[in-house]
Amino acid sequence: MKTILVGASVITAFSVAGVVHAQSEAAGVDPPGSEQSGTPDFSVSYVETESPPEEKKTWKDKKWNFTIAPYLMFPFMNGSLTVADQTVDVNLNTGDILKRLRWFLMLYFEAKHPKFSIATDLLYMNLGQGGQLPVSGRSADFKMQQLAAELVVFGQLVEWFELGGGGRVNFVQSGLTAPAGMAPPAQAIDLDFRRTWFDPLIAVRFLVPFKNDHWRLALRADVGGFTLGSTYAWQVYPYGGYNFDGINDKRVFELGVAFRAIGMKYETGSGPDRFVYDMIIWGPLLGFLFHF
Repeated sequence: MKTILVGASVITAFSVAGVVHAQSEAAGVDPPGSEQSGTPDFSVSYVETESPPEEKKTWKDKKWNFTIAPYLMFPFMNGSLTVADQTVDVNLNTGDILKRLRWFLMLYFEAKHPKFSIATDLLYMNLGQGGQLPVSGRSADFKMQQLAAELVVFGQLVEWFELGGGGRVNFVQSGLTAPAGMAPPAQAIDLDFRRTWFDPLIAVRFLVPFKNDHWRLALRADVGGFTLGSTYAWQVYPYGGYNFDGINDKRVFELGVAFRAIGMKYETGSGPDRFVYDMIIWGPLLGFLFHF
């Protein structure tokens, strides 16, 4: 009899459990014995997340950037040139210089690091003009060469300001040649006078930051000489440029416009060896900058 009662109790318990489970599923409630009842749930769920887009590297992210820039300056020259006891006033506009220009070289190069940069500039003009000597009427040829080669190292103090130091080598040569003639002085003339000197420089550069890095605006100025070379030397150089997009957002080519003025006074010697070069060269400039 006890055995029959026990069996009936077990069957009843299983039946009740089944009914409760069915009712729980129908009501959307976790049945007893689930996680809420203390039974751990070892199931694994996966959530798909989007990885952040890879940041594009631009030319600014490189450790070193290089710029080479041939340029055209449309110069004016105002000042004087003294050799021995003879002084010649110089007042030439762009048209006068272009008529006398035999050849020229104007080139800028810069190697730039995030914290400093090395800038070089080369300006060379070879001027010449044929004519006649005023007394004898003999044909003559006058020539003048000028070279200014500079190197300046800039250090970045803040994002918009750089301080630098360096130097500029100056070379000036003038000459006059004429063949022998019948009228006095009958002998051939071959005069050549040249001087080379070095000017130490202190330079500053102001950079205007733009959110759109296509545009660039800067002002460079320097002073030098300090009687170690020239009595004084100075330069002012405002500049603006536009960067064109290249492959993969690289800045490959930039077109620039500027105004440049360079002045100096150099004096040496006395008597027949006296030489004074007191000149300002100034004018607009068009630059073609290639970045790599």
